[in-house]
Amino acid sequence: MMMKRQLTILGCGLLLLSASCSSFFDVDADDMLKEEDYIGESNELYSGYMGIAAKVQDVADHAIFLSELRSDLLEPTANAPQELWDIYNHQPLEGNSFADPRGYYAVILNANNFIHKAFEYRTKYPRAVDESHFGPLVSGAIRFKVWAYLMLGKLYGQAAYTDAPNVKLDELHTIPVLGMDELVNRLIQLMEVGTNQINGQLVLNWGNVLFPGVNAADQDLVWNMICPSPEPLLMELYLWAGQYSRVVEIGIPFIYDNGGNRYKIGNDDYNGEWIQVFTRNPVTKTRVLINIVPFDFERNQTNRLIRFFSNTYPSVYYLRPTEVAMNRFRRQVRQDGHTIGDFYRGENYTFVQQNGDWLIRKFSRDRETASEIHKNNVHIVLYRDADVHFFILEALNQLELFDEAEALLNGGINLYLSTHAGNLQYPFNNEVWNAQLNRNWGIRRRVDLGPVYPAGLSKNDLDTPEKVEAYKRALDELIVEEILMESAGEARSLFAMIRMAKRWNDPAIVADRVSAKFNAGMRETVRARMMNPQNWFVHYPL
Repeated sequence: MMMKRQLTILGCGLLLLSASCSSFFDVDADDMLKEEDYIGESNELYSGYMGIAAKVQDVADHAIFLSELRSDLLEPTANAPQELWDIYNHQPLEGNSFADPRGYYAVILNANNFIHKAFEYRTKYPRAVDESHFGPLVSGAIRFKVWAYLMLGKLYGQAAYTDAPNVKLDELHTIPVLGMDELVNRLIQLMEVGTNQINGQLVLNWGNVLFPGVNAADQDLVWNMICPSPEPLLMELYLWAGQYSRVVEIGIPFIYDNGGNRYKIGNDDYNGEWIQVFTRNPVTKTRVLINIVPFDFERNQTNRLIRFFSNTYPSVYYLRPTEVAMNRFRRQVRQDGHTIGDFYRGENYTFVQQNGDWLIRKFSRDRETASEIHKNNVHIVLYRDADVHFFILEALNQLELFDEAEALLNGGINLYLSTHAGNLQYPFNNEVWNAQLNRNWGIRRRVDLGPVYPAGLSKNDLDTPEKVEAYKRALDELIVEEILMESAGEARSLFAMIRMAKRWNDPAIVADRVSAKFNAGMRETVRARMMNPQNWFVHYPL
């Protein structure tokens, strides 16, 4: 019986991973998991959960186009439809399919239905429910919901909030809307408290469910990567909430990883290895990747990244990198102190010139010939090693732990431990943890770039509150500049700009960077628009 159930669960998952035969993948945004879909078999708990994951696939590339066009990385090509030009030019977006938030709400409403029906099913058939799986399944549904709401908040600045089941998409306009601050607080409560005594921090090991008795190295670890992990999701929420100590308290143990080799920003991923996490088998890259949305060409699953970024047929080449973004990589100074250019993240890695056009290459380095490029299995990253390090260093900066923040940005914990021997400060003063944290090379050192520090300021001369605040702000802006390179094309940079602009009450942090990609005639118009914080977000009626 147990073997039969495992095979059935695996079949449910393969349906998710096979668009050709999956009702969960081939759905439109109005499809919900309805009452009759729960047919009285406990395997429906698993298939219902996978149905939520399928909804995430539907919106996985959405934020990349919507945020990177409104940040400074992307601009449309002459091939691009008007809808993409309207996003780029910050025009009204009502009715624009690329700006429609309904896909995120589909994730949320499916999660609400799943949570409601899961508890209802357990009450009705208590002996049919595996309690060791039930809690983590509900917890995972909570995290899918929290992730989708956080994306809505970051993109739209607000969201219609509901925990109720059986709500339809065309009823969203009747639901109360929460602004970003209130939304973040509500999501933190969901993660910490949850519903019916199940919070958002329980994790199911899918390898043990699907492949019991199989060595962990041989289990299909992608299954464990499809739902946002509790730690990075909570870290990001706490960062938006200004709870900086909590970010560090969660983040350092997470990258310590019980003494494991994951998430270290180490020299394992030095040089060309850095780029492979976006193009190669994700199971082999779990030391970098935390959570992904997987796709499989052989099962008729694709996202739009290759089609939109490549100029090789059958791609459509809708989007290209901007000059201002490419020049940021080109002016970086390497570790030797004089060679210019980000050699391992810049040209030929993040972007490349091909057939006379500049294009984003970050996601297409695996297969690039005309006959193969459309077959790339491009997974979309929800969280990876650099994300949690940026969260931690941003929090350390706000806690005025400048040496420690700069260690993560520049030379790494490895160098910090050697130069601060006898004077180690929190959070790098745990000798047991340091044995593993010593593997950390820092964001810039990993790609052979030299350190950067706030210009014209010294940590040895911070003798007034004003100087401390000036240093803190300058380091924040260096963090943004690094995110623009490290996380290019991953839908990160605009949100970091917004967070810091709010923190310092200075819209220019957003406006100056976003407007810089436009020609002189348009630049001041866009800058003036972005000086109004209301215009940082997409306005789209529900």
